[in-house]
Amino acid sequence: MVEELKRCERAGATTACLMQIYVYIDTLAYLGMPATKDKNTRSDFIEWVDSYLKADSQQSYQYRGKDVYGARCALLHTFSSEADFHVQNQDAIKFGYHDGGQHAYDPKINPTLAIIGTAFFINDFVIAVTNFLQDVKRRIADESEKNILQARLNKILNTVPFPSSVSENTGQIA
Repeated sequence: MVEELKRCERAGATTACLMQIYVYIDTLAYLGMPATKDKNTRSDFIEWVDSYLKADSQQSYQYRGKDVYGARCALLHTFSSEADFHVQNQDAIKFGYHDGGQHAYDPKINPTLAIIGTAFFINDFVIAVTNFLQDVKRRIADESEKNILQARLNKILNTVPFPSSVSENTGQIA
């Protein structure tokens, strides 16, 4: 995931990077949800963000799971900064994005909008993944946790090499 995200960032596909992060958080929340659950929900996403996604202490905006979830809904469902989630959760801060440096948030100017520096967001996410994986390593010492994690990993999208040509004469893969 991280390498694919970095390739996307190097290519200058900022919006695609943001979308990937939100999808990846959903995936990691699924992997990290309690063993008693078999389907992840909004609360698992929010809990994952609150547990792992941290901005540098010098940033004017500090991530909240509720805000990141709302930003996810807005970008993935409406390709904007606002979604139904924000209407239903008036205290959720909306995200705008810029490709410069630090986040910009001043509740005195606008308490409902944070402008997220995408380079910092990507970096913060990579650090969050690293911290999550360290927690996973601790959890898999328990054999039952390991089996649950393996079963969940087996359900995640995998890509395998596939021949690029098919013989026109036989229909067989060449």
